[in-house]
Amino acid sequence: MNIIKYPCDEAVDDAIKDDRQLLGAVSHDGETAYVGVAEEIGDHIALLEAVDEERPSGFFRLGFNSSTAEWTFSCPKSYNGISQNEERVSVYYRDGLRLILEFLVMLGYFSKLKIKNAPPEIWEF
Repeated sequence: MNIIKYPCDEAVDDAIKDDRQLLGAVSHDGETAYVGVAEEIGDHIALLEAVDEERPSGFFRLGFNSSTAEWTFSCPKSYNGISQNEERVSVYYRDGLRLILEFLVMLGYFSKLKIKNAPPEIWEF
């Protein structure tokens, strides 16, 4: 996974050192991730626009610091070309857990993961 820090490595590294809130966007294919300082960038859409990302819906989105990571669960209807809703949500959930945790560990975070807006059926998997 290639992690790109926005606006620069130094700004993100300083925020990590100070344990400030960060925003992360991890591509659904796991190849690319972006991280920015929440107070400077504002939200995930602004982060993805700032890096000229053309597919903002193709990312898992989270906010995090050293104690908590909050994943905003929003499974696109076209995720992986899966038409059956239950199967699509299941695959999205499994992929998100795997890739988000990999992203966090690569940055040196072992934060507790919370899932925001998760549909109740994910707990049945």
